[in-house]
Amino acid sequence: SRACQFEAPRALLWAFGRAQRSLRPASPGRRESVAGPAAGPEEGGGAAGGGWMGGVFAKFYKSLPDADDVFAYDTVKEVKVLDRRLGIVYYVTLFIIFVYVVLYVFMIKRQYLDFEKSTGWIIASVSNPTFSADGFPWDIYDSVTNPGEAGAVFIPTRIMVTKGQTEGYCPSPLHTCSEDEDCQIGNDVLSKECIDGFCNRFQWCPPESTQESETTKEYLVDAERFKISLKTFVHFHKFSAAGESVDIQTTKESEMIDYPAAQPNTYPMHDLLRMANVKLRDIRENGCMMFLNALYRCDLYAEKCSPKVEVSTIDATTGYTYPNAHYYTQDGTRMRDFYRHYGIRFAAFATGIGEKPSFAMIVLQISSAIALLGCASAAGDAALQYIVPERRHYIEQKVIETEDFNDD
Repeated sequence: SRACQFEAPRALLWAFGRAQRSLRPASPGRRESVAGPAAGPEEGGGAAGGGWMGGVFAKFYKSLPDADDVFAYDTVKEVKVLDRRLGIVYYVTLFIIFVYVVLYVFMIKRQYLDFEKSTGWIIASVSNPTFSADGFPWDIYDSVTNPGEAGAVFIPTRIMVTKGQTEGYCPSPLHTCSEDEDCQIGNDVLSKECIDGFCNRFQWCPPESTQESETTKEYLVDAERFKISLKTFVHFHKFSAAGESVDIQTTKESEMIDYPAAQPNTYPMHDLLRMANVKLRDIRENGCMMFLNALYRCDLYAEKCSPKVEVSTIDATTGYTYPNAHYYTQDGTRMRDFYRHYGIRFAAFATGIGEKPSFAMIVLQISSAIALLGCASAAGDAALQYIVPERRHYIEQKVIETEDFNDD
């Protein structure tokens, strides 16, 4: 019984091989064997079963596509076409590719360079005293104060000054009323009765006024006379090798170089306003917020930088203002002089753009150029196959299908 278990599979394999050989063309000198395997089944029932299974596999084998068609290989055939039209198409396309790579990629866009954009810090300081519209002198320390923000500078355009204030009760111009109940805020110490349409409040007296009055003096500052000096520092992380730091800094410059001289570090206010396309008369009343960016474009290979300042307006509608007070004691009474500044707040930044030739970028651009050269051949083949009147004859010479030389 164990021998019979192996006879059926052997008969099946013999039938499948016979079916395959029946589909192949007989080669010269080849003699097909019709006998079963050496150890084939002895009974007719086993041979009959093998013939039935062989027919099934023969039909399945016939339904499969020819492997030579499925895995056919295409190769390029060099054909020299004696046609000036196709040659003109090829060489004109080649010339366009050459101009694009050399003129645009390498000369205009300079794609052989490696770039890095880095940010740094900046210190802005104000110089050059100015005067008010009525000729009143304003020293730097009297007119310019820092509102307490790093990387920013403030330039006043209008200053409201209320001097000699003391703490006490006086009518507040900011709180109007028609009767005493309008002034009640739940605190009898801070609020009193209504006097002449204003609430009597505990505050610094005389009170501050938003417009010029008997107690408040308005000064219109000639802000265009100010100058802003910039000290910057930018570090390039990408180009800094081990043990070598690539930095751009102007912190060690002691001499002020006014714009528009070469390599300036000091900029007059009238030039900054002109760069932002802003008139001083339009922002004098309420001030504005502006953006100042010290931009350095550096050729790190030549170790040379070109500074440039970019100025733009952020908000000219809301304006910018902040209060400041000077406290002192006179005859034993605590007093203060109150200043409300309206002006231009500059948010200052430093940006560096470094560039340096890179071997990797050069290899990349040359590789791209070599790949683009194939477009010239593609343009010539397109004209050959779809445009010229003789395309049918050219295609017959260009595309040739070989015979099937395989045995199966």
